[in-house]
Amino acid sequence: MKKTTLLIALLAVLPAFAGRVITYTAVSEKSQEEANNAAMAGVAKQIVAQVDSKQVLTKKESKSGANSSLDETFFSSNSVKSNIKLKGVKIESVKTDKGYKATATLDMDEFTSDIQFQMKRIRTDVAKLEASAREALKNRQYAKVASDLQSAQAMLPDYERLLWQLSKVYPLNDTQRLLHNLPEVESALIEKLSGIKIKGPTETFALVSSEMPEWSVTVTDSEGPLSGFPLIAKQGRQTLAEKRTGENGSANFLLRKVNFETGPFSLTVMPNLPLAFIKASGLSQGIEITYKVKRSRCEVRLECNQIANLCNAFEKNLNQKSIFAVDDPKAPKLSVGFTASEKNSLGTGNNAMRSYEITLSVKGDGVSYMATSKGVGKSDLDATIKAVQKTDLSDLQKQLTKYCK
Repeated sequence: MKKTTLLIALLAVLPAFAGRVITYTAVSEKSQEEANNAAMAGVAKQIVAQVDSKQVLTKKESKSGANSSLDETFFSSNSVKSNIKLKGVKIESVKTDKGYKATATLDMDEFTSDIQFQMKRIRTDVAKLEASAREALKNRQYAKVASDLQSAQAMLPDYERLLWQLSKVYPLNDTQRLLHNLPEVESALIEKLSGIKIKGPTETFALVSSEMPEWSVTVTDSEGPLSGFPLIAKQGRQTLAEKRTGENGSANFLLRKVNFETGPFSLTVMPNLPLAFIKASGLSQGIEITYKVKRSRCEVRLECNQIANLCNAFEKNLNQKSIFAVDDPKAPKLSVGFTASEKNSLGTGNNAMRSYEITLSVKGDGVSYMATSKGVGKSDLDATIKAVQKTDLSDLQKQLTKYCK
């Protein structure tokens, strides 16, 4: 006999749930866990095979080698695919000389009672949330309506799984159905949201730094200003601020870190509500707030006693920060230094590439700047130039502010 796992099923099932207890015993040569699972699957298979109900779904059995399984056994469905908690299942595990033995026993009364208790709790919770959402809708508390709807809708799949389970072991009737009018409340919310107007500043701000002056946004619906309405300010995928409107329907924004370097030089203010609701109501575009960057010009005398290509790379990087090298003796003098240390080498011969860590230092009257970055090239010069080109000089720009116009 091959040394493969041997499952021996010893069946003791009372017909048609007489006594409301089902038992199944299995033995495995491999592990106790496999014996436990086989015993539970055996009980499940007997239930599915014996339940006489109009609501029972079509059953399919798949086979792989000597093993078979039912794709609708609720035990395996719960242990692998669902988070629904089972009650009434007891496993008795025994280590034997020939392997592992497990007996699964299901108390059908306890099992069905637990399912119906969970279903009743969901029906109660959904009814409360629907009533709460309707009340919030009357009071124009649209964020609460959306929150209540989402909470209630999240319970519906769990209820359907419980109903499916119950249909396997219990004749269904209308008392087990989950009655609600959540789609009606959702339609009413979307209709209300569709009438909302969001207004903000129309001028284009001129910024000399990444901080914007304070500005406000007003939100109104058909009845007037909306208080407590959630807003979010975003630039690309970055969230800059989250606000709620006050009693006058306005929210003030003071943003200190907008994109000042590369753009886009705009941001969006939109409702901070679930995306599905704001898309359906046409509010997903929000309003756009624009600004332009007004850079001050800094002029310096640059002392760079390095190879010309390296000095040129540094000067070009300075120019991107509106810092320009001039011959004016009144301009502040900056002395630049570079050091490079090899960190790694890739490849051999003429194709070898080397990784260097570059330290850049800038000194001057009231200026002390140092930064490190990495570059890769065929020589320390190539690597240094590449590192200098990508060095962030924002801090140096800040130190030079007093010299800029």
